[in-house]
Amino acid sequence: MTDAALSAGDRTRKVLAAGAWTMVERVVSQAAQFVIFIVAARVLGPAEFGVFALVSACAILLLRASEVGWAPYIMSWSGDATVPQQVLGLALLSGLAFGLIGAGAGLALPLAGLEDWIAPLVLLFALWVCLATASAAQKGVMIWQGRLRGSAMAEITGEVAGLIVAVTALVSGWGVFALAFGRLAYQSVHLSMSFGVTRLAPRLGLKGTMLRELWTFSAQIFVSRMIINLRLYLATFIIGGLLGPTAVGYYRAADRLVSALSEVITVPAQILAWSLFRQARDAAPARADGTPDLSGFQAQANVFYKMLAAVALPVSLWLIVMSEEVITGLLSETWAAATPLVAILALSRVFFLPGVATEPVMSIVGETRRLPLFTGIFFAISAVVTLIGANIGLYAVAWSQTLVSAFFVGATAWLFARHAQIDWRGVLAASSGLVLPLALGVGTLLALDRTPHLAGVPDLLRAVGFGVIAAAVYVAVLAWRDPSLARRLRRGGKA
Repeated sequence: MTDAALSAGDRTRKVLAAGAWTMVERVVSQAAQFVIFIVAARVLGPAEFGVFALVSACAILLLRASEVGWAPYIMSWSGDATVPQQVLGLALLSGLAFGLIGAGAGLALPLAGLEDWIAPLVLLFALWVCLATASAAQKGVMIWQGRLRGSAMAEITGEVAGLIVAVTALVSGWGVFALAFGRLAYQSVHLSMSFGVTRLAPRLGLKGTMLRELWTFSAQIFVSRMIINLRLYLATFIIGGLLGPTAVGYYRAADRLVSALSEVITVPAQILAWSLFRQARDAAPARADGTPDLSGFQAQANVFYKMLAAVALPVSLWLIVMSEEVITGLLSETWAAATPLVAILALSRVFFLPGVATEPVMSIVGETRRLPLFTGIFFAISAVVTLIGANIGLYAVAWSQTLVSAFFVGATAWLFARHAQIDWRGVLAASSGLVLPLALGVGTLLALDRTPHLAGVPDLLRAVGFGVIAAAVYVAVLAWRDPSLARRLRRGGKA
C-alpha cells in the first residue's frame, strides 16, 4: 500500500512506529557512548580528557562544514531518487576535501610546538570526517525513503562496534587514541550498512537550476548549523584558552553527562518534528498565492511540545537534584568539581527544548533564509556572555549558558509566531497540566534525598533508586490529571 492510500491514522501510526525505532536507536547510541565516556573518564585524567575534547570539537566543526546541508535537502526532496543520488555524490566529494584539509592541519601541528601525539590524533579525526560526511548524507537518504527502521539498525550496529573497539583499546592502554578508533569503527560499520539499506549508488551530474537550488538551500542550512555548533563548542574553546585543559575536562565531562540523557529524547523528537509538521502542512491545501496553509501548525505544536516536555522535563529535573550522586557514583571523587556544572547545564537544556523543532518547522514553511540571521544573533550574544563568564570562573561559564538559553526561549517564540503561526502562549497553556505531576515528582525526590535514614545508601543506587520512585509518583499523578496524555505516551504518541 502506498503512502497516498494510507488513512490519516495509518500514516500517524507509521510515523510513530518509525519514531519508536529512532528512540531505541538513540537509547542504544547514548548507552554505548555513555559506557565509553565512563571508561575513558576512569582511565584518563581531566587534563588528557580535556585535550581530546578540544581536538574532537575542532573535528566536529570541520564535519559540520563538510556536511553543509546535504541531508536536509535530501530529506525535503519530493521527486525521484536521481537528485538524492547526485547530492550523495557531492557529499562524498565534500567529505574527501574536508578530510584532506584536516589531515593537512594535523601534519602542520608539530611546527606549532605541540606535543607529538596530538598530530596522529588529528589525522585519525580527519579520516573520521571523510566517513562521517558520507554517513550523514546516507542517513538523510534513509529518512527520505522512510526507512527509519533500517537507519536505526545501521546506527545501533555501528554504535555496538564502536563501543567494543573503544573499550578494548582503552583497557589495552591506547589512551585518547582509543576514542578515535571507536569513532572510526562506528562510521565504517554504519556507512557499509546504510548502503545496504538504501541500495542507491552516489551519482554526479547535478547542474543548472537544481544545483543553484541546492547551493541556496544548503548555504542557508549550513550557516545556521555552523553557528549553532560554534555556539555549542564556544565554551569549550574559551575555557581551553582562558582556564586550561583541566577545566575543559571538567566542563566537557559534565556536558557529556547531560547530553547523554537529553539527546535520547531530543534527537528522535527532531526527526519526528520533520514528519509531523510536514504532515500538518500537507494536510491543508495551499493558498491561492501558492504559500502553504499553516493553520494546523498550532494544534500540532501544542501536542508535540506537550509530549516533549512530559518526557524531557522529569529527566532534567532528576539530573539537577541528583547531580552529586551521579558524578561521584559514575566517575569517582576525582571529578567532584564537575557536580555543580551538571546541575547548571541540565537547567540550560530545559530552556533549549523549544529549539528542537526550529530547523524542521522553518524548513517546512519555506523560511530557512531566516535561520542564518537568527542563529547569528544568538551566537553573538552567546559569545559575549560566555567570555564574561570565563573571566569570572568555570561555574560562571555554565551559568552564562543558562542565561543565553533563557534568551533563546523568547527568540524562538517570536520566530515561530511570525513565520509559522505558532503562538507560544497556546503551547504553554496546553502543557500546564504537567505542573502538578512534576512538582509532586520532584518533591518526592527531594524528600528521599534528604531522609537521614537513607544517607548511607551508595551514591549511584541513591540516584537510580530515588529516581525510579519519583518517576512512579510522577507517572501516577500524570495519569490521574491528564489521562489522554498518559495514553499517548503509553502508546508511543498515538491518540
